[in-house]
Amino acid sequence: MAFSPQAAFTRERAPGSGVTAVLGPTNTGKTHLAIERMLGHSSGMIGLPLRLLAREVYNKIADRAGVDSVALITGEEKIKPKSPRFWVSTVEAMPRDLDVSFLAVDEVQIAADLDRGHVFTDRILNRRGRDETLLLGAAAAPAHRDCRLLG
Repeated sequence: MAFSPQAAFTRERAPGSGVTAVLGPTNTGKTHLAIERMLGHSSGMIGLPLRLLAREVYNKIADRAGVDSVALITGEEKIKPKSPRFWVSTVEAMPRDLDVSFLAVDEVQIAADLDRGHVFTDRILNRRGRDETLLLGAAAAPAHRDCRLLG
């Protein structure tokens, strides 16, 4: 039987916002969905919570789109080809000055964390893709007191 990530998590689109929240348990294909969606756009960026996960996603995208098409930006590592279409980074290292067609932020429930939450909250509130934005997280993602994912 083929894996169906749609059965494992919930997608909710806020009316008129251009933002879709993809919420569900760990290991249900949310990040894979974001990679597939991003590769369908002319440009894109995904912010991930961990450097090693960013590297893994970078490798997957580079294998499919080519190393000249993908940038990796973390606190420890920078791979920036001349004209990348796609950007993979840790949430803290997400470039703020890029206009991309697609944007995703993974593990948005970290917005409730006292140490790192302010960075996730900033990206949730202030970063958008021109055509599509995905916010990925746990099914029971707690709402940060200063942030509403779908409101």
